[in-house]
Amino acid sequence: MSPVLSVIVTFHQEGILAHAALRSYLLARASARTAGIEVELVLVLDNADAETLAIVCGHPELLGDEVLVMAAVGDAALARNQGIAQATGKYLCTLDGDDLISRDYFQRHVQLAERTPGRVILHPQVVVSFGMDSRFTWQLDQRTMPFSPDLLLSENPWISAVFARREVFTDIPYVACLPRQTGFGYEDWHWNCQTVAAGYEHVAVADTAYFYRLKPSGSVNTSSSALGAVMPPSDLFGRWVCP
Repeated sequence: MSPVLSVIVTFHQEGILAHAALRSYLLARASARTAGIEVELVLVLDNADAETLAIVCGHPELLGDEVLVMAAVGDAALARNQGIAQATGKYLCTLDGDDLISRDYFQRHVQLAERTPGRVILHPQVVVSFGMDSRFTWQLDQRTMPFSPDLLLSENPWISAVFARREVFTDIPYVACLPRQTGFGYEDWHWNCQTVAAGYEHVAVADTAYFYRLKPSGSVNTSSSALGAVMPPSDLFGRWVCP
């Protein structure tokens, strides 16, 4: 049976944290399958250290039908793109290798997508941050509140966990940043700008939660911020033209 949803999970050097994250995603997959929604897991291991590799590949709750992608690109955007290239679902969903989700996360996203016309990208309704700090935020929904694209000049209103039809990701691939080499960062923020520029609306899925692990170091956002990285030029605000 062809999957309705392919879930792209990127792992790097999460170590033991990868166990809880993967278990959360596997439980959500089981819940979706019980609801009649076939879910494919695409697990991307990008320059994964030995501990992360052993934990992901040897997770006791894997069923053997997961897609494992061994990558060595060293970039969150390129790692996601490699996973996307291996996915076969009608819809794709991106997740990170150290976070958690609510149990019915996948089916609620699929159910809303199936009954929502138009060019939309879906996000969890609430983000609960934990770890280094504790807080929660509501994700912006363009259809239920005033929205101006200018907001994206100063902040990213959505986390990197997104859900959309497969063609959205193939038409608008993630752009590699490689902040240490280029000074560019925040590939998910840039992707959000690109999709808004292309006319997509970002919509929150009611009663879904994403549990975002805040770490003092080691995350892509933390390292990009420490380097003073800036976003690459986007179609939303105009591209630089070389003389």
